[in-house]
Amino acid sequence: MNPHRRPRPSTWTLPIGLFLAHFCLVSPLFAQDSSDGLDIDQGYILPDQAIQDLFATDPNYTTLDHVSPDGDHFVIPLSTELSTLEEVGEETLRLAMLELRAATDRPWHLDIYGLYGFRFYSLSERSFTDVELPDGIYVSDLMWSPDGARLAFLAHLEERTEVWIASAEDGSVTAAGDARVIASLGTSSGGQGSAPSEMLQWTPSGSIITLAEPANRGAEPPAPALPDGPTIRHTRSAATPTRTMPFLLEGDHDSDLFEYYTRSQIVELAPGRSPRPIGDAGMYESVSLSPDGRHLIATRIERPFSFIASYTGFPRVTEVLDIESGDVLATLEERELREGRGGGSGNGPRDWRWRPDGSGVAYLHRAAPDDDAGSDAPRPDRIMLLRAPFGDGDEEEVASSDDPISEVTYSLDGRHAFASVRRDGENALAHFALDDGSQGNIIVPFHDPADAVSLPGDLLTARTANGLDHAWVSSDGGSAYLRGGGLKEDFRPQPFVDRVSLSDGSTERLFEGSRDSFDRPLVPLDRDLGRMIVSSEGRNTFPDSYLWTGGGEMENLTRNVDPFPQLTAARRIDFEFTRRDGLEIQGRVSLPIDYVEGTRVPAIFWTYPREYRSEEAFSNATIRARNHNAYTRLTWLRWSDIWLTQGYALVYPDIPIVGENYNDYYISNMVDGMYAAMRAVDGLGVIDMDRIGHGGHSYGAFATANFLAHTPFFKAGIAGDGAYNRSLTPMGFQAEPRDIWAAPHVYMEMSPFFKADQINTPLLLYHGADDNNSGTYPIQSRRMIQALTGLGKTAALFEYPFESHTPRAIENNLDMWARWVDWFDTYVKGEGPETRPVSEGGSTR
Repeated sequence: MNPHRRPRPSTWTLPIGLFLAHFCLVSPLFAQDSSDGLDIDQGYILPDQAIQDLFATDPNYTTLDHVSPDGDHFVIPLSTELSTLEEVGEETLRLAMLELRAATDRPWHLDIYGLYGFRFYSLSERSFTDVELPDGIYVSDLMWSPDGARLAFLAHLEERTEVWIASAEDGSVTAAGDARVIASLGTSSGGQGSAPSEMLQWTPSGSIITLAEPANRGAEPPAPALPDGPTIRHTRSAATPTRTMPFLLEGDHDSDLFEYYTRSQIVELAPGRSPRPIGDAGMYESVSLSPDGRHLIATRIERPFSFIASYTGFPRVTEVLDIESGDVLATLEERELREGRGGGSGNGPRDWRWRPDGSGVAYLHRAAPDDDAGSDAPRPDRIMLLRAPFGDGDEEEVASSDDPISEVTYSLDGRHAFASVRRDGENALAHFALDDGSQGNIIVPFHDPADAVSLPGDLLTARTANGLDHAWVSSDGGSAYLRGGGLKEDFRPQPFVDRVSLSDGSTERLFEGSRDSFDRPLVPLDRDLGRMIVSSEGRNTFPDSYLWTGGGEMENLTRNVDPFPQLTAARRIDFEFTRRDGLEIQGRVSLPIDYVEGTRVPAIFWTYPREYRSEEAFSNATIRARNHNAYTRLTWLRWSDIWLTQGYALVYPDIPIVGENYNDYYISNMVDGMYAAMRAVDGLGVIDMDRIGHGGHSYGAFATANFLAHTPFFKAGIAGDGAYNRSLTPMGFQAEPRDIWAAPHVYMEMSPFFKADQINTPLLLYHGADDNNSGTYPIQSRRMIQALTGLGKTAALFEYPFESHTPRAIENNLDMWARWVDWFDTYVKGEGPETRPVSEGGSTR
């Protein structure tokens, strides 16, 4: 079935022992003789066995949230966050912030991590079905067939991507056709199986529309032997501020490469038939098939490109194509190049999509300004429909609203439209009965969307097989449903589902989660919500999916096995503290797995400051973010419960930066917040406040360096992939809207690079050598270590090869954790080399 099969194990199951020889042989990333300063192990090293065992454990479990159209089958994606150094190190093109593997015509991460497989679950049979896939494969863009019997997906093989189809009944897999798929732009892999595909569409006959390699594609454009002139950069006719982004186009050859590797042909695939091309080739990023299967909405990128903007700002054209002839029937939108901040005016037609009932293309179009009536005259926002054949005169106004419309969702039968509307900073939900032409009525009153505990819930929706959203409406057509988070001021949310009357907006609560667990509705199973799939978990209870029935009965369908019971059982203490300006803030302490009651243990504070314009905004954000009833999931990345296996407590306090120009108060808010958090933690009686360290990633790394520069609290720090010199991000950073010329004092005061002489605490820096994040170039860490070295400080930089903003290679991750633990054991716990164990790699930790 698959001539491109590659024998690559899924990284999460890869035995750690297979790496041992490799760890001993790899050249050092950072090597320094002890006579020159720090005694740092050369080459790759391993952490202790407890951490290795965690990395070797499969963290996957079943959540029943991706249901088939027939309501019986569920697809259960299997994912990994990790890869290997060999895979991460394969050649990658980085063009206009699009990172591609030239050999396989897909985004680089689809060769590195993501979904490596999936299973099926049958609700009627209460049984699982495994899907046998080749070793080393990755998959994405999971799309149910309209009858729910099959699942189409992209199979990312060693040499190319293909479209495959899996049977939900027996798990068998077949190829949908013989075509090399171009997944460079259209893949929805970021959704990890939950987002609908924008490049796989089922036709009513059972064939599949996708994006494939164009005929007569030819070879990659060759680089010129010699430059034909200088590289030229120039200003624009108007101010064009841009973020600091790596990997932009550098010249005409980069532009040619971008077009070559993103250009695709829309094709129809069916087993046993040659791919049938539809229309002309282009740089397509999405295709959407009409419900009747006769037309496509296709969006493609066009030239001119830009050397100062990412590909998301490149021009785009959205058209309607005839599925049989490939002819362009209508041009819906032509978007010009966008280089600076901001977008279009919002005055033109927008939000093009198929109506789920098949009546045509739905869109929104605000009425044009009336010059004679003045600027304050009402401009109704109109819900429009463009019917086939999509020419002039085929559009009609379906409904209108005096208030601006954010989005519209239709019922599956097209009889109802639900519009999210805005007025004076408040939101509401309007209902329009399209079959009788009656005036719309507000069924969810205007409310403040920032008031977390008063939110009425959002319209409950589902998707068609091809990913068209539609509202869930009762069988009698008289009600819709609202699904809400049920947020509470005590951080114990109770998600809910309400039935809302379409005639008068009255509501009836059908489901509400418990006060003592986190129960949330996942999938409705019938029109009147007599049955739903619900997820339930607790602070120390692993998540499971349940069948809920209207009487309140809950049947456990998944019976997941907790892969990390020792971490699940860890004691967690939620606490509140008050900053000296009176702001009340939340934090959590997680204690080591071997914690002995009555003792004080060393701790790591891991933080990530966030900005708010008011105390009220911060309070609402905290209510949204904190959940005292939720299970804490283990991640290998960044802040992690892995620390709990090493004798450390983990402290995660909020660090809010509050004010109209919030960063004017960054240092004072940060220091005051941490001091208050430390006093509160000390009062808990579980942390040895003489043995604490601080860590952070990205903006948290920036905070770590600032904490070490401005406070005496910590014994050591760890900072990863940070930006320490804000003069290198002059047009804004994080949430800062001002540029350096508008607020030079902020840029300088916030930059720990300019306070490096005040950092007297040992600091471990790490950085991905190919960091793709805005502003966090590796040069940020290189200049920081240069400064600390020149100033005679204690610091080390570990730059991990081939890594982006998040490390993925297991070799790099294991080495990183070994060095993190070693650093804190040395400088926080105060353990010398003679008291620390020797790792399996043979190096002293």
